[in-house]
This record gives sequence, structure tokens and C-alpha cells, in this order.
Amino acid sequence: MARVHGKDTNFSFNGVAIEDELNSVTMDVTVAESEITAFADVYGNYLAGKKGVSFSVSGSLDPSLSGSGDATIFDHIATASGPKTLIFDPDGSGPDTNSPEYTCTSSGLTGALCSNYTINLPVGGTASYSATFQCSGSTTRAVS
Repeated sequence: MARVHGKDTNFSFNGVAIEDELNSVTMDVTVAESEITAFADVYGNYLAGKKGVSFSVSGSLDPSLSGSGDATIFDHIATASGPKTLIFDPDGSGPDTNSPEYTCTSSGLTGALCSNYTINLPVGGTASYSATFQCSGSTTRAVS
């Protein structure tokens, strides 16, 4: 895959594509580590723990749109309806040999939860929102 810019990115949460109003998507994968150094070890030794995957998005706020990110995300928060499926396709062309698509699938207790949602209304500026989604369970990286 050649260098990719974000203009063709696809991002959906709970089956609703919200990428048209987004101006930033960040995927963050962390792996917890535990120190397992013994007294006789010369250097520190570490053991990888379980990974954590989260997504941060930000975009323009237009609360008048029924299918907007604001309506989709806030409905999820207000109804406390459990984890949802989240799909992130960095170049918008779907999974392909050189084009991965990341999916956090909702199943039982796994899926994506909105862990933070912020609306920003600056005086004389553009109304915007940002959200953070925490994934539980497996996040897959599909290529065909």
C-alpha cells in the first residue's frame, strides 16, 4: 500500500457511516507489559499482556442531521445499549491485499463502546464533536 491520506477514509459505528463529517480518525493499539525481572537478571525483562484498541474521531457537528455522528453516538450513550460494531477502512477501498480494514465486531460483551464524547461550540468558530471508542474483544485486520 502506498502512502495514504485520510480523504477517502471510511468509518462506521453501529452500521452508520459517519466519515463524511469527520476530519480526523486515530487508531491506537496498546499492549500492557508486566515486569518479570528476577534478582539475578542484569537487565529488565518484560512480558507482553493483552492488547487494547481504541479509536478517536473528531468532526463537524450538525445536530440537524438524523444520521449524523452526533445522533448515532449520543443514541448509543443515552440508551446504554452495549457494544456496537465499528469499522475503520483507512483508504476507503475495502479489504484488499494492500489495503487493510479494521473491524471491532459486536458480539455479546465484545465490540466498541463510546468511552468519551465531547461537543465543542466556540464563539464565532465551527461547531465540532469528538469521541473515543474503546474496543473489547478482538479487533480484526482484514485483507483479501
